[in-house]
Amino acid sequence: MQDVKDAYSLISDELGAMNEMASKLMSDVNPFVDDVVRYGLQLGGKRLRPAILFLTARGVGKITENHIRAATAIELIHTATLIHDDVLDGAFIRRHLATINFKWNPHVAVLAGDILLTKAMELLTSNNDIQGFKRISIACRQTCEGELLQTGTIGNFAISQDDYMNIISRKTAPFLACSSELGAYYSKANQKTVEIFRQFGQQIGIAFQMIDDVLDFNGKTDTTGKTLHTDILNRKPTLPLILYLQKAPKKDLAEMTKRLNVGKKKNINETNAEWIANRICQSGVVEDIQRLAGSIIDSAIESISSYCAVDPQAISGLTAIAKFITSRKN
Repeated sequence: MQDVKDAYSLISDELGAMNEMASKLMSDVNPFVDDVVRYGLQLGGKRLRPAILFLTARGVGKITENHIRAATAIELIHTATLIHDDVLDGAFIRRHLATINFKWNPHVAVLAGDILLTKAMELLTSNNDIQGFKRISIACRQTCEGELLQTGTIGNFAISQDDYMNIISRKTAPFLACSSELGAYYSKANQKTVEIFRQFGQQIGIAFQMIDDVLDFNGKTDTTGKTLHTDILNRKPTLPLILYLQKAPKKDLAEMTKRLNVGKKKNINETNAEWIANRICQSGVVEDIQRLAGSIIDSAIESISSYCAVDPQAISGLTAIAKFITSRKN
């Protein structure tokens, strides 16, 4: 497997079937509702979770209609969380498009996300499989808990790296873990195999969020296609800032503390956010995080490398996607 494009090409038919299912499911007789939810589907992104689900399914067995339904539901839920995140962060751009809260308003965005969520639940219950539904429901709950935990840390710049890892292991990793888990589950793999792939998804989900938080500091809007520095502006203590505050010289901490509005209940302005981002990018912290994320990815790849696959190409595809996570620019 040469790169991530090769991985996606292995499952292009299944991704097409998923997109078609989502489009039919989201159509509405009311023109306004139809316009909003179809626009929301464009904000979903890389189709990373469905790709992981399909490649896992192909690696351990064969892809079925249940996989198509589960992948569609997961992508709808993921898109809903992005729409809601944009409201929470006050973001204006997502996937090079105006966010729903900016194009319309936050009320429309919240309700559009809710529609996507309920449509996903409707789809999941159509195959009468309580176990699959339960696994996705658990991932939904964990994601909400992780987001709530992070909200509770706003303005608290004393949290530890362990606190941060606990947050992202619940905020971002659950749906990547669930995607890989359901890929194996619906292929009727044994419980040991299901758990191996669930752990694989969990690990790459953690690494994904670490790189995402780095990109909020050193990314470019033209490349990432979304509003940057929202974590800093909203005073969220993500890993780049946590590690910087741990290793920064005392003479720098006073200025950083001032610009972070420590002890104050107000957001950071764009000038200070830019200064903070530049200082952190110059500190070497970004490189430290990239190395740590790389080691997590290596561990994830190792966990599936010895698996006796039905389709070795699919396992190579998962490896390519895992490696892409640490090198991505968007």
